[in-house]
Amino acid sequence: MNKPAESCDLCGLPLRYQKVTAHISGKTFCFCCMGCKQVFYMLMESSHTADPDSFRETELFKKCQEIGIIPKSETELAERTGTPEAVTTAPSATSPAQELPKQKDPYNETYLSLNLHVHQMWCPACAWVIEETLKKSPGIGSASCNFATDRVRCDYSPVITSPQEIIASINDLGYEASLPSEGREDKDRKAELIRFVVSAFLTMNVMMLSFALYSGFFTELSRDNVYKLSWPIFVMASVVIFYGGSNIYRRALAGISAAGFSMETLITAGAFSAYFYSIYGLLSASIHLYFDTSSMLITLVLLGKLLERRAKDEVQEDLANFFALRPTKVRICSEIYPEGRYVDYQHLRKGDTFRVEENEILPADGLILGGEGSVDESSLTGEPLPVVKKAGDRIKSGSRVIQGIFTIKAEGVGADSVVGQMITIMEQALGKKTPFEGKAERALQWFVPIVLALAGGTGLVCLFFGHTLEEALIRAVTVTVISCPCTLGIAIPMARVAGISLAGRKGILVRDFTSFEQAGRLDVFVLDKTGTVTMGQWSLLKILPVGSLSEKELLGLAASLEKESDHLIAAEIIREAAKHRAELVTLQGVEVCENGISAVLEGKKIRIGSRGFLADEIGRSSALSLLENQPEHSLVFMSLAGEVCGVFIFGDEIKPTTTQTVKTLQEAGYQVALISGDDNLTTKTIAAEMGIDEALGGRLPQEKANYIAALQARGCQVAMVGDGINDAPAMVQADLAIAVHSGSHLGKEAADLTLMRGDPLQICDFIYLAKRVKNKVNQNLGCSFLYNLVSIPIAMSGLLTPLIAVSAMLLSSLSVIGNTLLLLRKD
Repeated sequence: MNKPAESCDLCGLPLRYQKVTAHISGKTFCFCCMGCKQVFYMLMESSHTADPDSFRETELFKKCQEIGIIPKSETELAERTGTPEAVTTAPSATSPAQELPKQKDPYNETYLSLNLHVHQMWCPACAWVIEETLKKSPGIGSASCNFATDRVRCDYSPVITSPQEIIASINDLGYEASLPSEGREDKDRKAELIRFVVSAFLTMNVMMLSFALYSGFFTELSRDNVYKLSWPIFVMASVVIFYGGSNIYRRALAGISAAGFSMETLITAGAFSAYFYSIYGLLSASIHLYFDTSSMLITLVLLGKLLERRAKDEVQEDLANFFALRPTKVRICSEIYPEGRYVDYQHLRKGDTFRVEENEILPADGLILGGEGSVDESSLTGEPLPVVKKAGDRIKSGSRVIQGIFTIKAEGVGADSVVGQMITIMEQALGKKTPFEGKAERALQWFVPIVLALAGGTGLVCLFFGHTLEEALIRAVTVTVISCPCTLGIAIPMARVAGISLAGRKGILVRDFTSFEQAGRLDVFVLDKTGTVTMGQWSLLKILPVGSLSEKELLGLAASLEKESDHLIAAEIIREAAKHRAELVTLQGVEVCENGISAVLEGKKIRIGSRGFLADEIGRSSALSLLENQPEHSLVFMSLAGEVCGVFIFGDEIKPTTTQTVKTLQEAGYQVALISGDDNLTTKTIAAEMGIDEALGGRLPQEKANYIAALQARGCQVAMVGDGINDAPAMVQADLAIAVHSGSHLGKEAADLTLMRGDPLQICDFIYLAKRVKNKVNQNLGCSFLYNLVSIPIAMSGLLTPLIAVSAMLLSSLSVIGNTLLLLRKD
């Protein structure tokens, strides 16, 4: 072997097989593999010295060598690169020490997904090391670690490894890994599960011994035998009642002390009634014990709560993913660290310069100072296609970098960023209660006392008609536990979370849940023109040649005339000329007038300007009859040698999906109107292109509001669709205000919901979603009222037992939850 000319700046091995370079603080470092490069980054971030020789003495270096991130020898390095030399010099491929990690094979093994939260990561290299370590671990099919969000996701085989072992392997690297929800909420969830398992186990034993005790109805049991069966039942039932149901009783007592009754009040009353009556029977050596009833009641309620929590977690999954868009750290650039150094996200301030790389999530809104690439804005807009960004463009927080490296000046930070504003608005929307929801909660305050009164009355009536105390008590307990106030309590909140979550998935930011209900009452959609149905940008739409000159030649002549002008039209012509590479010409005697420009081209007079500026030339032309209906300010004429040679048509281009949106709304039976501050002719022209009959131009903001008020006076329910700021008076007046997001501060919009993608077609998406959400709310409330209306009289009649009653109550709650989950399944 020849002696290598270069060696790795970290491990010292030769760069014989591959060479990986990195530019750090103006210096170029070379490495033998990607592992050395990433570990070098980590040591640079975490150490106070920049001497690579000292890095080899660190614990991190030794640990990474031990687990195989850094090669120990040239032979091992050669094996990694797959060079022929490695095959001949390496140990046997069957050696256990040299086995490559198995890849995920979905046909041979069942893999489970695991998401972890990782603390103490210094830089993206840490994420790479964790990812590579997991990939080399037995039983791991795939692994991905995101530095920006401090999260690890991997697929593992439960036969080979476990979450605890995966967490331990990450912790061995010096990090702190935990389940994402580990904390108070996770501890509560674990305690709830343990409580249910213990209660279920004991309840099964209570039921088994109770069956043996009930045999006394058919054969005679001695007093001693009754005690031998009854006392174990009592002990196990007591554990279920006082341990399993402890949280239920605490909520019930808290509700009673605050004069707020709930389902827990009814469960507590039913369970304790059966329990204490059974103690009386136990002391009397009676076989009429109902410990099984009280135990099963508590156990079924715990099961229902577990299923309800799981359903809520599923409903809130999209919201949790959205809230996770806020990174925990940012790489801020400074004079000391021009390429950036990672710090806590809260240190970022407006005006700071920060840097983002591939797969990182932007922590703030900003202006791109350098770099070019593509980003994924689907979490904000619902649009999955990548968006190309370059220097000079603005970029939104919450976007994920797909390709490229960007240097950005922070403009919107924290709560002022797009993600911060959206999170604030969504949290407020989730916390708001609809008027009907408030009425339902007030009704619940009376529902529980009424049910308790009915239960007590049922028991007294039974005693009055000669039934035994036992029969009266059982019937009263049945009435108590069969009623289900929780279905009324969760019918709207569950649908609210699901609806807001689904809307967010489609790029629609909902501020007020009543929007879902209001959308079903609408008759008229009033659309603002500029920025709503059009792009909101003045652009060159078309060039009409009049004569022998081509469009490209006309564009070159126009750009030559306009190149010294700073007018909006001039800038657009010059931009289009550069885009189409139109050739410019040299002109003499350029004269700039108020409404046009003239010059001399090869001895011929050439002019460009408004209709008035070229009135004589236009009067002599017979080819301009097709332009009679065009708005004055959208036409620019050009003449050469006294004859019109071309017409430039300017305007605000209609968004691609606007016409389809209007057609869909009209086919659904809605009236659509267009309103604008632009002149009447321009507004009517654009309305005609989209198939809208009613168009009003030249309207000031207050006049737009007056128009909506006039529609409402005729009995119409009106939705106003605008930019959310300029159209604020009209939006406040409208029954439903829809803002098309244009990059402005979300908190300044007077809208009930915002279309984050700025696509009018999202209006149709929301109308469809609103109908589905409203149907689910109505179904949930209808089922709840019907269930209680039918079940309580049946329970009072004595046709049911407490066990059947509590099972029916559980199924009632689960039916509401399951019905809401169907909303997510069909999306």
